[in-house]
Amino acid sequence: MREASGLPPIDTIRDPDRLAQIAAVVSGSSSSTVLAGLIHLAGRVAGADHAQLSLLADRQFATAVRASDASISEHVSPLEDSLCTVTVLSGDVLVAADTSMHPWLCDLPPVVEGAVGAYLGVPLLLPDGTSVGALCVYGPAPREWSHRDVGLTCDVADVVSLELRRLAVGSRAELSPAHPTPTS
Repeated sequence: MREASGLPPIDTIRDPDRLAQIAAVVSGSSSSTVLAGLIHLAGRVAGADHAQLSLLADRQFATAVRASDASISEHVSPLEDSLCTVTVLSGDVLVAADTSMHPWLCDLPPVVEGAVGAYLGVPLLLPDGTSVGALCVYGPAPREWSHRDVGLTCDVADVVSLELRRLAVGSRAELSPAHPTPTS
């Protein structure tokens, strides 16, 4: 990813304190059927070809759902190649009707390869404001995103954030001893 004007450097995503917070979220989210259902819902409400949940740690951990058949795929990729990294760095909803014309997105591999022609991404936040990743919807062809598409995708992203928090708390509880160790 080239340095985009107006975006913080990618190293802000690699901040050790942020990575420590995200570790519980990433481990807690694996194999969640609730998250898979919410990802699929995001794609359906926006009328998108694909929807994806990307958790950003030292790499992007992505779960994608294809709208046509609800098939799920998971992959790991470099942060520098991710449109969701740009969404998190922007700190706001990122809407691109034509990604090839967007100055922050046009050089990214999914855009150059023709996989993402239109993109709508929403940062996913922890209670303290730390962004753990993004929920996005996209398709291979450019298209306009309506106010309804943006609003409903943001609504689903809010529920995804709540589920990620719940899973992270559960993950931390599983790692904690059931009974505190007595101190002398």
